[in-house]
Amino acid sequence: MGPRTARRPGAAPTGSRPARRLVTAASVAYVANCLWGTAVAVRLIRTRKLRVVHHGLFVVTATLTGVAATTPLWTRDRSALFLLPALVPLAVAPRTDPRARAHWKVAVAAAPSYLGALLARR
Repeated sequence: MGPRTARRPGAAPTGSRPARRLVTAASVAYVANCLWGTAVAVRLIRTRKLRVVHHGLFVVTATLTGVAATTPLWTRDRSALFLLPALVPLAVAPRTDPRARAHWKVAVAAAPSYLGALLARR
């Protein structure tokens, strides 16, 4: 290991690989959640009995985004800082009526944060 990657055993990673992976995972979860929600909204998918799928995707998205947003605290990677603004729409989305335009507008408001985090990874 070189001087930049050397660390004590058991210490938090200082490289950016965990941050990049978490940013990618959060972004993929966000896109999957948006695609599922869009498919439901345009009635490509009927969710009478599958409503839990969108809720589950949302929980995964919010959790991964929250964890990814903490990576600047324990790695040198700062790309995940772009995810901090996404936490606001993620907090507001469950409180909006899913049948109203406000719901998808709030969801789309998080997109620039995910895009910025993905572009900043490079």
